[in-house]
Amino acid sequence: MDISEGLTLLSMFTLNVGLEPTAAENQMRYAAEQKLRNEILINATASMPGRGSNPITAITMLHVDHLRDLDQSKGTMSMSLSFLVTWMDERFRWDPKDYHSVRSVNGDKPSWSSAFWVPNIQIADMPSSQKSPGLFMNPGVEITVESSGTVKAFVRTSMTIPCYFNFGDFPRDYQNCSFTLLSPYYADEFQFNDWSTINSGKYGTPDQVPDTGDFELIGMEARNYYLFLGTQIVENFKGYSPRYCRGFLRYTLMLKRMNKLIPTLIHAPMDAISVFVGLTGILPDQEALMTLISCIGFSMLFAMQAAEVLPDNFNGMPTIGILIMVMMIETILLLTYKIFSIYCRNRKLKAIKGKNEDRFIDQIYKYIKIGDKALMVALPFQAAWNVYLTRNV
Repeated sequence: MDISEGLTLLSMFTLNVGLEPTAAENQMRYAAEQKLRNEILINATASMPGRGSNPITAITMLHVDHLRDLDQSKGTMSMSLSFLVTWMDERFRWDPKDYHSVRSVNGDKPSWSSAFWVPNIQIADMPSSQKSPGLFMNPGVEITVESSGTVKAFVRTSMTIPCYFNFGDFPRDYQNCSFTLLSPYYADEFQFNDWSTINSGKYGTPDQVPDTGDFELIGMEARNYYLFLGTQIVENFKGYSPRYCRGFLRYTLMLKRMNKLIPTLIHAPMDAISVFVGLTGILPDQEALMTLISCIGFSMLFAMQAAEVLPDNFNGMPTIGILIMVMMIETILLLTYKIFSIYCRNRKLKAIKGKNEDRFIDQIYKYIKIGDKALMVALPFQAAWNVYLTRNV
C-alpha cells in the first residue's frame, strides 16, 4: 500500500465513512442467498454425486472436545467429539457474481431437503451399542455448501469407545483407545482421504489438552484401511480391485498418565522400606531384628494401600506391584535369617559359658559370620538399587 492509499483510508476514518454493508446491501445479499438455497434444494437428490466417474473422497477431521470419563475396570472411555467431513459435489457449483458475491450457504440438517445427499458413515467399536450409529443421524449437523462445489458437514457427538489397557508400566503407563469410521460404499465410489486427522482450528474448540482423571491426551493417529471382500484387510489397492473393497478409517487416541500424586504414594514408602532394610546390614542383631519387624509391619500396611492405588490388570501384575512383592519377600527372608542368626549366637554363647563343644553350632556360626559380613556390604547397595528401580519402573 502506497502513501496515497494510506492517506485515503485515513481520511475515510476521520470522516467516519461507514465501511459496513448498508441495510439495502444486506437485503440484496439475503435475497440472493435464499434464491441460491432454493436452487440447491431443487438440484439436490439422494443419489451419490460422481457415480460412474471418480470416487468421492471424504476428508474427515476430528477434534476431541472433552474426555468425560475413563473407566479402567471396564476398559472404556467416554468423550465428546467434533467431526468436520468435507467432500465435493459438482452439482452445486455456481458463480458468485450471479448471486451478489454469495460464496457459501449454510444451515442445519433439518433446513435442507431430506433428499440432500450426505455420505453414510458409521461408527464402529461401540461397546455400549449393538448397532453402529450413523455419524450424520444427529439432527444438529451443520452443512455448508460453497460455490466451488465443496460440501462441509460439521457434527458434534458423544461416544464410548474401547481401550486396550496394559498397566505393566504403571504409574508411567501409556494407553491406547480406538474407534473406526466405516462406510458401506465400495472404494470405486467412496473413499476416506489418507491424511484425515485431528483438527483444532476454526471448526473445533480452541487449542487445549483434553484430559480425564489421571490421563491426558498426548496424540492421535488416523490410518486408512480397506476391507477386501469382507475378509481381508489391506492398506492399498495394489493387487486388489477397488470395486471389491470397502474403506474404513481407524482413529487411535494415545493417553499418558499424568497423576503426580500416585508416584509419590508409591515411591516414598518403598524408598523408606529400602533404606531401613539396608540399615539392618550394619546394625547389631537385636536392633536389626526390631527394624526388620517394623519394616514387615510397614510393608503390610503399604501393600494394602498400594492395592487400592494399583489398577486392575487383566494381563498381569504391574512391574511396580511385582517390585513391592519382591521387597516384602526379601524383608521376610532377612527377618528369618536374623532370627536364626540370633538363635545360633545364643547357642554359641551358652556353649562357651558351659565349656561344652558343639561342632554343629561352630560350623553354622562360621557361615553366619560370613553371611553377616556379606549383608553388611550387600544390603546398603541393595537399598540404593531398590530406590533406583522404584524411580525408573
